[in-house]
Amino acid sequence: MSETFDAAVVGGGMAGAAAALALHRQGLSVALIERGQPPAGWGEPGDPERVSAINEGSRRILDELGLWSALAAAEPGAIETIEVTDGERAGRVLLDREEAGVAALGHVVPNRAIVGAAWQAVRAAAGIAVRAPAGVAGMEHDGGGVRLALEGAGAGKALSARLVVGADSEHSVIREAAGIPSRGRHHNRYAVVATVEAERDLSGRAFERFLPEGPLAFLPVGGRQASIVWTLAPTAAAEALEWDERAFLAHLRARFGPALGELRGVGRRAAFPLSLRLARRFTARRTALVGNAAHLVHPVAGQGFNLGLRDVAALARETGRAAGRGWDPGNPAVLARYQRARRADTARVVAFTEGLTGLFANDWGPAAGLRQLGLGLVERSGPLKRALMSQAMGLGRGAPALPAAQRGRTGP
Repeated sequence: MSETFDAAVVGGGMAGAAAALALHRQGLSVALIERGQPPAGWGEPGDPERVSAINEGSRRILDELGLWSALAAAEPGAIETIEVTDGERAGRVLLDREEAGVAALGHVVPNRAIVGAAWQAVRAAAGIAVRAPAGVAGMEHDGGGVRLALEGAGAGKALSARLVVGADSEHSVIREAAGIPSRGRHHNRYAVVATVEAERDLSGRAFERFLPEGPLAFLPVGGRQASIVWTLAPTAAAEALEWDERAFLAHLRARFGPALGELRGVGRRAAFPLSLRLARRFTARRTALVGNAAHLVHPVAGQGFNLGLRDVAALARETGRAAGRGWDPGNPAVLARYQRARRADTARVVAFTEGLTGLFANDWGPAAGLRQLGLGLVERSGPLKRALMSQAMGLGRGAPALPAAQRGRTGP
């Protein structure tokens, strides 16, 4: 006989672990299924260190989940200003926390810290059952729930849930098992990531240079160190990985410019292919998708994980309402509300990221002139700049807040 839960979250990465915590906070009994070995703690720094730019909206969600205090203790790099430029042209927009009226526009946090803090909270939460390392081998509907057959360490075992949450990456097994098609395209670009050391202190400054080959971002991670995301064509990315340190830094500074002085050191580099992938819908029968299982977007403006956290907040809001009324969390009406809320926000982010990369990749004279005009207009217009900052901070129209915790209901 299988165990029964209100919700089973499949995938224990950043979005999945956060989803398990958020649903548990709403009074649901939760099973968290993770294919890999869960982290014992925050772990050692990666090589290269992967980071996420946590915007203000996401910081508030993490704070409500009880995670931000642990992350803040590690002194993440605060983003106080963001300088956006059009390659080597004169166009420039400066986004400033003071103008936005916040302590920081965002924070640069190591992914290992987010995963480690979330798993630490998962283990401390009575009512979240961890099944790991275990994968989902089969999914079938059974009366008022879904029966999940497990493989790996859980081989031969099964559990039932009234709601299944797919948080298992862009290659989602749950999305496929639920019969949800996806569409997308490769950008024919790679993101080269590394941590570099500059001559000058970044002092909370982030930079986004839009170059013909793709954007180049410098994110402050503390002192003179910056995490870079350098978008290059496949051949150029492969060459960048082969350059010795001196050649790499010389090429990087030539593209970035003199704002931080000389670049003096670089850690190990890695490159990742860039793609757009979007599920045609975010729900199916007793199934909801969050994070990269629902959408994989270009890393420009650092929207990916922030978008996933808004999925988590919206799903928690809808299931929390259901729990408060004694409803089934897998009810079609609950999932329909989640679907409506997330499609609009995701469509805006996809249009924003794809539009930015497409616009700035076009070096045709009239297009470049229009970009210059547009950047100048945004820089001079307070309302336009504040609207852009609101979008970047995840505080724009339709941004969901995490609902208050439900009390007095912890069982299925």
